[in-house]
Amino acid sequence: MSERIPFTISRRSFLQMAGGTAAALSMPAILGACRGGGASGPIKIGVLLPYSDIYAVLGESITQAMEMYFAAIGNELAGRPIELIKEDTEINPDVAQQKARKLVEQDEVAFITGIVSSGVLGGLRDYFNDNKVLCICSNAGANALSRAAKTPYVWRTSFTNWMAPFAMGTWAANNIGKKAIISVPDYAAGEDNVTGFTNSFEAAGGEIVGVQRTPFPNMGDAAPFMAELADAGADLVYAFYSGGAAVTFVTAYNDFGLAGQLPLTCAGFMVEEDVLPAQGNAALGTKSTLHWSYVLDNAQNNQFKTDFKAFAGRDADVFALQGYDTAHVIDEMLRRTEGDTAVDKMVEALDGISFDSPRGPFKLDANSQAPEQSMYARDVQSVEGALRNTILSDLGLTVDPGDNSKG
Repeated sequence: MSERIPFTISRRSFLQMAGGTAAALSMPAILGACRGGGASGPIKIGVLLPYSDIYAVLGESITQAMEMYFAAIGNELAGRPIELIKEDTEINPDVAQQKARKLVEQDEVAFITGIVSSGVLGGLRDYFNDNKVLCICSNAGANALSRAAKTPYVWRTSFTNWMAPFAMGTWAANNIGKKAIISVPDYAAGEDNVTGFTNSFEAAGGEIVGVQRTPFPNMGDAAPFMAELADAGADLVYAFYSGGAAVTFVTAYNDFGLAGQLPLTCAGFMVEEDVLPAQGNAALGTKSTLHWSYVLDNAQNNQFKTDFKAFAGRDADVFALQGYDTAHVIDEMLRRTEGDTAVDKMVEALDGISFDSPRGPFKLDANSQAPEQSMYARDVQSVEGALRNTILSDLGLTVDPGDNSKG
């Protein structure tokens, strides 16, 4: 998917205007000058999301919620019209590299948002850092971007991969059992989930009896993986899957007779609103931790759900929530800069942005460059004829330890 909007000052025109001095400029300086700062003309926002393959619904949810927020404010930010230029990453780091370069070097966007896959975000980190391109990430939670690989040019409005599994490790050890087997897809976010859950589960007196890594992005035949889980001698399973892979895993877990026999816990993406209809009753009783639930009862969430249903024709999910809050952060950031899109001014403006979100209190933390937010322990139940993640407990405000973490 590519939506191209003509840009006002081409790269060639810039080089012509720069004359003999252009050759002496570094690439970051050239790109920064092309993208410009100032506070006039349209604001071009590059949107890098998957619109195909197993994460396509995630990309659509994030996009639609951003569009809904921007439409509500007249498609203007700080008095400047907005242009969204969308590109499909196909959850492929090589493809994402090409699309990012197009957005920055040809379309001359002011900054980039989106990105679902941790692998994609990790692959783009050096490009953003070396060329001083601001990325406001609306999903990918790779822990390294808040730690050893942190750069001032990548901020998250979503989560880090540490948050949900770390919260679940403590809760599961205290409420379900002391022996766990872990199942994750074999890529960066899966490894982050292994580390986060293991650290807190063991700290609470638990024991990890095995770690199962399945092919990514498609699991394939689930039968051998289900047999391994059944024979592990565990009190519970902790899993991390999303999108189509989450449907495959939960359905197989039920079909092989594990549901109701071996408690299933997970990062909440595995039983989110985008996949619950396809999972059906197979998901009942699954326990999860996440920073949002459809049934959260606050004024912001009630309005958000109503507005999104009217705008998109379907129920909101956590990815829509993240897209909505991303648009809100962008709005607040550009209010602070008075519409100036100079990258250093935008980065400075992000620190400490806070508001009442549909997820609860939201604040950007300068250390982790990710949100401080509540985590919720949840349980899939039937609510008024629909499957929902009911709230078992508000686990309180959580912030990634960032540089202070050992895992």
